[in-house]
Amino acid sequence: MDTLFNHFTTKKLKVFACYIFICVVSGCGVSDKNPIEAISKYASDNTWQPYDGMQVEQVSNKDYFAIPFMPVTVSATPNSMKIADHLTAAGIYYSQSDAQVVEIAAKALALDIQSVTGRKAQALASKPKGKSTILIGTIGNSPLIDELIANNQLKVSSIVGKWEAYTAQVIKNPLKDVEQALVIAGSDRRGTAYGVFALSEAMGVSPWHFWGDVPAPSKPALYIAGQHIQHSPAVKYRGIFINDEDWGLLPWASKTFEPETGNIGPKTYATIYQLLLRLHANMIWPGMHEFPRETTPFYLMPGNKEMADKYAIVISTSHHEPMLTNSHEFKEDVHGEYNYWSNKETIYKFWESRVKETADYENIYTIGMRGRTDVGMLAPEGTTEAGKAKKIQNDIIPDQRQMIAQHVHQNPTQIPQIFIPYKETLVQYQSGLELPDDVIIVWPDDNHGYIRQLSTPEEQKRSGGSGVYYHLSYWGVPSSYLWLNSTPPGMTYAEMIKAWEFNANKIWIVNVGDIKPHEFGTEFFLRLARNPEAFRNFDQRQYFKQWTERTFGQKYAEDIADVMQSYFSLNIVKRPEHMHVSGTNTFSMIAKGDEAAVRLNKFEQATQLANQVYQNLPEKYKSAFYQMVLYPLRASYLINKKELLAERSRLWAKQKRAATHLLAEQSIQAHQALLAETQFYNDINANGKWQHMISPMPLSELPKWAYDTQNPWRKAELGRYQAPDKKQLAVALEGSENPLIPTDIGILPLFNRAADTRYFIDVFNQGKQASNWTARANRPWVKISQTSGKTDARITLSIDWDSAPNGTEIPAVVTISDNDRKFDIQLKVFNPANLAFGSLPAAVENKASVEIEAENYIAKTDADNGVGWQQFNNAAASEHAMTVQPFTAASIELPQLQTRSPSLSYQFYAVSTGKVKIYSQALPTHKITADHPGVRYAISVNGDKPQIIDLHSNEYSKLWNVNTLRAASIGISEHQINQTGIQNIKIWMVDPGVVLDKFTVKFDESAIPTPLH
Repeated sequence: MDTLFNHFTTKKLKVFACYIFICVVSGCGVSDKNPIEAISKYASDNTWQPYDGMQVEQVSNKDYFAIPFMPVTVSATPNSMKIADHLTAAGIYYSQSDAQVVEIAAKALALDIQSVTGRKAQALASKPKGKSTILIGTIGNSPLIDELIANNQLKVSSIVGKWEAYTAQVIKNPLKDVEQALVIAGSDRRGTAYGVFALSEAMGVSPWHFWGDVPAPSKPALYIAGQHIQHSPAVKYRGIFINDEDWGLLPWASKTFEPETGNIGPKTYATIYQLLLRLHANMIWPGMHEFPRETTPFYLMPGNKEMADKYAIVISTSHHEPMLTNSHEFKEDVHGEYNYWSNKETIYKFWESRVKETADYENIYTIGMRGRTDVGMLAPEGTTEAGKAKKIQNDIIPDQRQMIAQHVHQNPTQIPQIFIPYKETLVQYQSGLELPDDVIIVWPDDNHGYIRQLSTPEEQKRSGGSGVYYHLSYWGVPSSYLWLNSTPPGMTYAEMIKAWEFNANKIWIVNVGDIKPHEFGTEFFLRLARNPEAFRNFDQRQYFKQWTERTFGQKYAEDIADVMQSYFSLNIVKRPEHMHVSGTNTFSMIAKGDEAAVRLNKFEQATQLANQVYQNLPEKYKSAFYQMVLYPLRASYLINKKELLAERSRLWAKQKRAATHLLAEQSIQAHQALLAETQFYNDINANGKWQHMISPMPLSELPKWAYDTQNPWRKAELGRYQAPDKKQLAVALEGSENPLIPTDIGILPLFNRAADTRYFIDVFNQGKQASNWTARANRPWVKISQTSGKTDARITLSIDWDSAPNGTEIPAVVTISDNDRKFDIQLKVFNPANLAFGSLPAAVENKASVEIEAENYIAKTDADNGVGWQQFNNAAASEHAMTVQPFTAASIELPQLQTRSPSLSYQFYAVSTGKVKIYSQALPTHKITADHPGVRYAISVNGDKPQIIDLHSNEYSKLWNVNTLRAASIGISEHQINQTGIQNIKIWMVDPGVVLDKFTVKFDESAIPTPLH
């Protein structure tokens, strides 16, 4: 009794603990079951150490796909055992009394051996015999394994009692009638299954053989030798959330794979559970969506929970599904209002019924309460979040734990329970909601990949510990992303290694939407959860290369790694689902060398390379490559092409370009090509296996607030302009949407030799008749890419620096004309005589701006305690990033910056003076814990007083909306530059958790020339 009370941290909670105890003893409540008899075979001490306290050897060779098993070879080695060749295969033996998942794993292994060697293997529950055998089982549950242990044939002391650990060893003469055996013994039922599937992976069978159609290699024989001890995973519970499955998994399962149920049933879940086991995962939040297509609630589908138990998968439910209930099981027209103030008894019985039903299974119970439809909980009018917190703390959670005590296990502290402070629930938690000490806090991200909060040092003392709920897919504000996997692994790593450092090691669960096409992100997340320390100093491109080698072989690994680098770096700046907008897009068409065109060119280059790989790949790999690499890339390119060309057509219409309709037609063609590509994915690739996996829905079937879920399939808003017959030459300068008026003189900003400045000028016709135009410069050292034409053209101006005279403002004029119109454009050149250009920093002013990537510092100073800035590869929108390590470093205040804070120094060369603004771009992360003051850094230019800038934005604020859509928060500081030449920027850490991406220095816009009238 005292032990139970110690898990309640306040007097009020201890009173409720007494209440629960009295109810347990007296039998009060709505249950008629004697609570004293409630004993769960899955009960355990809820404390957890990473790797279950086992020693973990960290390797330095960065093999992210190191297989946790002995190597399997195609030829015999000393003391090796033959698993199979084209003539024979070792028998696979297990005990009938072992867990069902062991039999499942044994039979899967038999099929895997056949897929690799062509030789059929048998999985048997009979007495082992043969020259070579495979013996598998769970310590304490398998008489087969226990006999080996009793006879000192198998040493298991290192894994006994551990969580999901296993050992494998080749043993001679282990049993009568067995000459040699490969023994795989698990510390528990999942440990055994993981060991078996690790052997499959060592043979070359991909975890994605079903869900990604990755073919097994063909090998003449399989041999194995030696032994392996596999430690427990770092994170105790590792799993996925199937969510928003309306347009993918649900229509595929109900129409293609499992039409006999017409929904997501046990046949579908069996394939998912096996995928999880092959990825060494152990839990799932099942699909639960109600609208616009309704998934049958998990527990209402016969066979679902039984199948989970067969595969040893832990079932839990999401943040608004308490006590394993599905939100839309509760029908308000039947059960009344989902309001614990006014309808407590009905809701209590609703929850309790599910607890009774699932008491004999391995579950994790979500506690607390939110609204039925993923909104805030219903409460009497005027109830504050603090008032709701009190209701949850003092009424709802005690009732829920009473159900567990009565029906699952008499000591609820030994049954895992989670509290997820999601959206408004975090506000309730922050307002003082106290939880039982053993409850696991699962910290959510902000739905866009940035963790909202982690545990303070005080919260880390709780026995329940904490975990993370992360998103790779999301339906909600400010805009949904439900289609493609676009979160770079480097960005996921940056957030999850931070969670790891703050001891969030109890549960890692990731929202993967429909699983497809999120294969890559799903595997990365779950591999990271198994052993975060193996990912220290993560190299994303190396990970891509290794994934490609494992999946498609070595020949095209470099090319495919390049393709994947391009795919993620382009898509995180603006996700494919976010491209559809009615106004202007993120990418300028008039500045920065035409950002939009540069983006499309990069997509085109990556797609061309991927197409080339696809054509050259062996036929057996093409289906897998298409669905996991090529379709996501082609689709991303096409939606960017559709939307950016549509936006450019709107710009051209504004500029009255006669060719506007051509761009509009190209946008329509891109849209049609996207639909055709998706049809190929569904109906033709893999012989139609994934038909309906990507299922767009007509907007007419959706309310307006759900339209953004269909953004990829919506037609773009096109520009329209009816050109007159008469020709009319027009010119638009880089940096301006408006065409130049013939009576005005166009002025281009300074051409800087140090930056080799170039500007483009668009020459176009506003009428239908042809215009013969020319472009001439009054100085021979001004280079023009095209000097005449009859059609629209973009010409580029540059300088022949070897011929240009010296000076700081050397003038020149470019004239563009036909026989009706003439445009003069003035320019000036900065080409000083005695400037040593070779000695300048890499960052130089160009077009009144300077860009510096955060990793391109010239000096780095660490603090005396070793805290310092470290590069995180591919962690930010502009590729690499810099952040302070460890994340657990203490915040620094302004008086201590010079003496205690780690710093970064940068240099750039300026040809202008005056006021500048520095836009410091970083990941839009949140304050790490409730104890952290902010997300702050300090900045100084040329030794001026450091300014402290806070990047924190409140979730759901306008600034947060903007930040999440661009994968960046931007701090702005103002400075004064008094002299041209080399300038110095210094950055200090103020708070840990700032992940710097790049700096943009912008000079006073008044210094930028405008046309002369």
